[in-house]
Amino acid sequence: MNRILISLLLAIGNLLAAKADTIDFWHIYYNGTKIKEYNLYSKGEIVLKIKDIKQTDSLTVKYFRDTPCSSCETQVAIESYEKRVIAKGLGRGTFNPIKISVYDLLQYYLNEGSETCEVFYLERRITNQIQKTSIFRIKLE
Repeated sequence: MNRILISLLLAIGNLLAAKADTIDFWHIYYNGTKIKEYNLYSKGEIVLKIKDIKQTDSLTVKYFRDTPCSSCETQVAIESYEKRVIAKGLGRGTFNPIKISVYDLLQYYLNEGSETCEVFYLERRITNQIQKTSIFRIKLE
C-alpha cells in the first residue's frame, strides 16, 4: 500500500513539474543559405563585410512559434539605433519567409556612417495589436 501511495505521489509530482517549453525561434538566410539560428534566449549579431555586399544580396528571416497566425500581417524591419527604419520586408502569416535587401542597409551605412543596427520581427494581430520582437543585430565591417 505504501509503495502504491509513494508511486502515485511521484507520478503526480512529475506531472506538475513537467511544463511545455516552447519558445519562438527564427532562421536567417543570406542569399538563400542559412547562416544563423536564434531564439528568444539566444539573440546574436551577424557581421557583414561591406566589400562583399552586392546590389542583389538579401537576408531572409523565417520566424516560427507554437501559436501561428496564418492571416496576420508580418514584417521584418532593420532599424537604426535612432529608431529609423532602414529597410523592411512584408509578409503574411507566421511561418512565411520575409526577405530584406542588404543593399539598402549598405546605402544607409554609406550615407549615415552607422555600422550597427537592430532587426525586429513585427506581427499585427487580428485585434490590430502589434507585437514587436528584437531578433538580432547586424554589424557592417
